[in-house]
Amino acid sequence: MEKQLLNAILALGLTHKEAQAYHALVTKGVMTAEDISKLIEVQHPIVYRTLQGLKDKGWIDSTTDRPKKYRAKQPKMAAENAGKRQIAVINGSIELIDQILSPQYNESQEMLRQEIWTVRGQESVIHKISEMGARTRHKVFGKVTGPIDDDTFNEIFTNIPPAIALTVQIMGPPIIDIDPKLEKRIQIYRPYFEGKCRTFPMELPSANAKDEFLKKVHGSRFISIHLLFDEKEALWINIPYKDNVVVKEKVWANWIIDPDYIEIVKTEV
Repeated sequence: MEKQLLNAILALGLTHKEAQAYHALVTKGVMTAEDISKLIEVQHPIVYRTLQGLKDKGWIDSTTDRPKKYRAKQPKMAAENAGKRQIAVINGSIELIDQILSPQYNESQEMLRQEIWTVRGQESVIHKISEMGARTRHKVFGKVTGPIDDDTFNEIFTNIPPAIALTVQIMGPPIIDIDPKLEKRIQIYRPYFEGKCRTFPMELPSANAKDEFLKKVHGSRFISIHLLFDEKEALWINIPYKDNVVVKEKVWANWIIDPDYIEIVKTEV
């Protein structure tokens, strides 16, 4: 069995031996426990427990005669049912955690224990932006300190709730392909940029022209984005590029809640 397929089956709650037995039944057809035992090289007592586990989890059927025969259920149906069971378990856990722990959680005390937190990886940083945006009531100010690609810009700012006012200063080329969700709710200020770059080639403001410019002039670069949420907390995001492509696993950010730091960030944005 290919490793990718094995990992996909394991992700749906099967053990390694259950995955092997199910795969054998799919590829070889109806078999007895003895047949499966020989095929996947597992002793009889273990194979019976494995097959019972598969049946309990809804992946196989069995006959009532002796010796029993086993048949794999249709893969997509079996996998979908397994996924639904996992989702139900996860939703139940989320509901229980929320019901018991949320009333006990004091966000202010949590913040006082540490003034600066580090968040690593682009996916985690985007999740943090969404989390902070959910707490924000009025406005977010932002400053992009270097040439940013349109996709990254859109991903960052569309994760701030629509009801929040957005004002952003960009130190670099304009955003050409702005997400329609942002067009009517964001104010973008851009200091005079073209005159400061002697090799600026964007005669026409097109996405291709901007992409070529960034590859040529700023292909490998490191930029920062400063976000201030209601002037109460800030996120200082650091984004490395190589050949004008974000190195996502190297993106990191500082979540700042200390009042003195916030005052400094306010002067930046």
